[in-house]
Amino acid sequence: MSEDGEKVWLYVYDLTNGMAATFSPMLLGRQIEALYHTGVVVGGVEYFFGGGVQRCIAGQTPFGTPLKRVELGVTHIPKDLREEFLADLSQRFRPQDYNLISKNCNHFSSAFVELLTGSPVPDEYVNQAQSILSSPLGQMLLPIMEQMERRYGNVTAAGFQQPPQQ
Repeated sequence: MSEDGEKVWLYVYDLTNGMAATFSPMLLGRQIEALYHTGVVVGGVEYFFGGGVQRCIAGQTPFGTPLKRVELGVTHIPKDLREEFLADLSQRFRPQDYNLISKNCNHFSSAFVELLTGSPVPDEYVNQAQSILSSPLGQMLLPIMEQMERRYGNVTAAGFQQPPQQ
C-alpha cells in the first residue's frame, strides 16, 4: 500500500442481465436499472458475500462483467488489519445468515466499505430489495421468496478464480 492509500471500489453487477431494466416498468410500475449484486475491490481483490464471504481476482466473479465500477474512496488500513475485519465479517455474514432483504451481498459490501473508508455504500444499492418489495408485486412475491430461501437456502457462488495468497 502506498502512502496515499489504496482505492476502494464497488463493482456493481446486474443479476438479471438487462431483464430488470426491460420488464421493471410492467412488473413494478417503475423503472429500475438492474437487480444489484455488489462486491468490494481493494488491492486488486474483490470481496463479496455469496455462500459466505468470498474473494477472487477483481472482476472474475461468477456474476459476469460489472455493470459499473464506483470509486468509493481510499483506505489507509493495512492488509493485515483488513484481513482481521474480514474474519469478523465472516462470522456475521455466514451462508446460513443470508437473507434476500436484510443480509445480502449489498449489506456485506456496505459493512466492509464502511470499515475501510468510514462511509457506507450508497443506499440505492443497499436498500434496493426493500424498495422493490414495497411495490404491489413485491408484496405478492415476498412469501414466495421467503419460502424458497427456507427450502433451498443460499446458493454458494462457485467457479471463480481465487487470487494468489500473499
